[in-house]
Amino acid sequence: MSAQRFKKILVPLDGSKNSLNALETAIHLTVENEASLVVIHVIHTLSQKASVKQKSGEEEVPPSFILQTKKLAMKNKIPFSSRVLTGDPGHAIVEYSNTHGIDLIVIGARGVNTFKNIFLGSVSSYVLHKSKIPVMLVK
Repeated sequence: MSAQRFKKILVPLDGSKNSLNALETAIHLTVENEASLVVIHVIHTLSQKASVKQKSGEEEVPPSFILQTKKLAMKNKIPFSSRVLTGDPGHAIVEYSNTHGIDLIVIGARGVNTFKNIFLGSVSSYVLHKSKIPVMLVK
């Protein structure tokens, strides 16, 4: 029996300590599996439908933690892409993984809204229960 190889690893980032811990784990797994790293940041809106955030005619500037992640990926020679989405974060993460050939989601157990769910963040709980692909929770 051989270990499963992941080709495309998704890590959602919100700038929280747990999401950055998930990033460290995802980078390790990406190197180990010779995979590509996909980073998304979801700007919470009331709409469940996720969309790529762009201003009219100009490219949206990603948050600083995504820029730092890109530098880290380049340093480790990891294929890297990132997206800034809008919508409900849990739904957007699951939808993105379903439509972009993601093999594994590595997500922080709790993000910046820790008061919403004491034991497991509401977004990570949603992703864990709704994803059709493997999910790794990182504390």
